[in-house]
Amino acid sequence: MATPSVDVSPPDEADTGRLESASRLRVVLIILAIVAATEVGTFYFTFVSMATRYIGADFPGESAGQLTWMSTLYAIVGGVAVPVVGKLSDRIGKKKIVLACLAVSLIGSLVVALTSTWPLMLLGRGLQAIAFPALFVSYGLIRDLVPRRNISMAIALAGGGTGVGAVLGPVAGGVLTDHYSWRSLFWFCVVWTVVTIIPLAIFVPETKLRVKNRIDWVGAVLLGTGIGGVLIYLSEGGVWGWSHLSALAWLIGGIVLLVVFYCWELVSRDPIMDPKLLRTPRFVSVLAAAFLSVGIMQGVGYLMSYLAETPGGVAGEAIKQQVVAGAAQQAAAQASQQTHMNIPPSMVAHYFSVEGTLPGLNLTLLQFTLRALLAMTIVYVIVSPLCGWLSTRYGLRRPYLISPAMFIVSSVLFAFFHEKPWQLALIAMIAGIGAGAFLGTLPNMVVESVPQEQQGISAGMYGAFNSFGTAAAAAATAAIFSAHPLILHINAPGHVEARRLDTGPLAQLPSEAAYVDSFYMFAIAGAVALILAVVTMRHFDKPTTGGFEG
Repeated sequence: MATPSVDVSPPDEADTGRLESASRLRVVLIILAIVAATEVGTFYFTFVSMATRYIGADFPGESAGQLTWMSTLYAIVGGVAVPVVGKLSDRIGKKKIVLACLAVSLIGSLVVALTSTWPLMLLGRGLQAIAFPALFVSYGLIRDLVPRRNISMAIALAGGGTGVGAVLGPVAGGVLTDHYSWRSLFWFCVVWTVVTIIPLAIFVPETKLRVKNRIDWVGAVLLGTGIGGVLIYLSEGGVWGWSHLSALAWLIGGIVLLVVFYCWELVSRDPIMDPKLLRTPRFVSVLAAAFLSVGIMQGVGYLMSYLAETPGGVAGEAIKQQVVAGAAQQAAAQASQQTHMNIPPSMVAHYFSVEGTLPGLNLTLLQFTLRALLAMTIVYVIVSPLCGWLSTRYGLRRPYLISPAMFIVSSVLFAFFHEKPWQLALIAMIAGIGAGAFLGTLPNMVVESVPQEQQGISAGMYGAFNSFGTAAAAAATAAIFSAHPLILHINAPGHVEARRLDTGPLAQLPSEAAYVDSFYMFAIAGAVALILAVVTMRHFDKPTTGGFEG
């Protein structure tokens, strides 16, 4: 006689299709299938951060500030899409939405890999950004399917990545770029998506949880345009002039739209960002930590990559001499035409000099990966699940405090020591500890902060603040880079001038002061995150429960 099944879930828990009776092997394979498929969203950001200098060579008309829009646009589109996609996942099913997001991003990868025009490059990056929400929807999918006892570890694993993908991504990126071109990175993403989407579609069950809601399209437009206006001001204000009316119009317009967005959310029947959650100290502290921590993590990674691959030292001085030689040749040609005499460039070269130091390490992408990025990646892949395990015993706040502390230390060290590859490698490992502590704790804080029926909208809000942190870091870095270009000094009789080299390929080579100021900026952001965690996160001192009380 068959034994009837018994529902052992708490009486107030909705039926999600949780695999309480599944074998541990099946649960692990399901988690790995979900994480492997959604990890392509990480590749989209990592690859662009790694290969910005290579991409810039194919678009010489774009400045360093313009190149950061490959990351900024990805973050804005992804951030706005996260709450919208999160609500769609509650209505339609989380697995279906993850598959749809990955399919759209696949089209974006094809556009980026094939395009030779800047507008199409940005369009492709916008389509790729639709993969970003899939990562946060996957947290909800895992929470719905995984046995309660494994939720904290499973979400920590999802935050830190599979390990295989996290290590393979940078190595594959280095090998492909050194032997082929930056376009091969996105062909790799195409192949990765096709290969990993198959086990996700076949072997991962769909959650049974459904929530009837409406999509707040008006709120999404207001949020996206408001954030975009503020970030355009941050990234371009240094070029336009911070107090110039055309620049201030973007800032003021963005702030006004964000205020209108909040007011709209107060009256919307189904807001994409629940104002009630925004007034909950526990959840707001998580959003603030996410904004700061992700911005630091992605910003420091971007600076590391740009610093490693920029020509510095002897090569940097050679570039400065080329600038002087070019300016002298142009001046000699003009003088020869005016005086009808043959004036060689060597006669006027001493009137020109270039101010600013190029601090780059002259590494190829593969060398950077093997010497620094790989060690950082391995560290955070180990630290992330370790922090998830620690949270089940000591709560989430204590492991998270490691994150801003390590970000502060690594940023300050980078500001002082960035002349040798071994310095980059050792400090990158410290930053890796910070990244792992963040990835192993904050996603679990979201789960612990809100009840199950609000997981969709809370994951969307968390993902949006992650993305906006990335966008803000990219925009702020672009502003600092624009403020510290190389300066061509002309000290000729009757003509004294300091000319900013902020057009063409030289605009992609900021001076050393740009890196130092950027690292200090991220150290300050880390200090703010640390203070906020100490003061506002005491409610996360209890051992994690996977989002279930008692």
